[in-house]
Amino acid sequence: MSDNKVTYGLEQVHIAFKGVAQTESIEVTGAPTADGNITITVTAGTLLGADSPVDVIVPLSSVTHDTITKVASAIVDALNNNDIINSVFWARHEAGVIYLATKIVQSNDSTLDISFTDTGTTSATMGTSTEVTAGTTSWGTPQPITGAVGFSTSPAGGETEFYADNGKFFVHTSNNGYTGDLEMAKFPDEILVDMLGLTIDSNGMLIETADAVGKEFALMGQVQGDARNRRFVYYNCKASRSDEEHATSEDSVNPNTETASLSMLPIEATVNGEAKKIVKGVMELSDTNQTAYDAFFDAVTLPA
Repeated sequence: MSDNKVTYGLEQVHIAFKGVAQTESIEVTGAPTADGNITITVTAGTLLGADSPVDVIVPLSSVTHDTITKVASAIVDALNNNDIINSVFWARHEAGVIYLATKIVQSNDSTLDISFTDTGTTSATMGTSTEVTAGTTSWGTPQPITGAVGFSTSPAGGETEFYADNGKFFVHTSNNGYTGDLEMAKFPDEILVDMLGLTIDSNGMLIETADAVGKEFALMGQVQGDARNRRFVYYNCKASRSDEEHATSEDSVNPNTETASLSMLPIEATVNGEAKKIVKGVMELSDTNQTAYDAFFDAVTLPA
């Protein structure tokens, strides 16, 4: 039994998004010195099926494509304009690094690979295919977010009472999870992209679109106490847009914070061999769970 007497602080906030798009990358390392074609081959035996591998021809000019960024842009355009590739993947680039990601979250395809052939002897060069993220329909790896300020929750649900025989005859309590607010010093842009469905354009601008749809995620953190600091996970969270407030600087500086409004809903899971709907889990260090406690933030922990 825990000997925690009080809790007084929030730290080690992590978010694990549910459903992670498989992403592969390849880097342009040298621009062409002569005009010609290069071939980009995308292999994905499971995701592309019988169409795999797909060869995409990319014409390059030593004048037009004189930087690795311009080469990467030409390759991305060619990949996105290929009907077979575009039916499963979308391509983007950051400088010379090209990223190929699945449009829909699916199970990981271990055969995914991007290769390069200089068919036109342009002397352009590229690195080798590299896995960025593995695809999963479950939770991805929890991502730490620094700058936790506060986290508050309120139960969602209610109590239904039925009166008979001049008294309370039946009472039913429903547990629909929680609503709450997570306040942070600042949410990283890459977290907001998945949390709220925002987009980062080629100039690094964070774009909110009217049809943006955020991902579900597990919210994890630690509440300080004594040596048995409590660690928690809310399994099925959804964030919505919150109010924003900005003020001019005065004599003293009052840092602005950012708050995400959350709905935390039940999910189905097996608990002690029985099918249940679960909302959250809490773990405190004990004499028997040291290993599980230490690994708590490595992955989303479901009931044993």
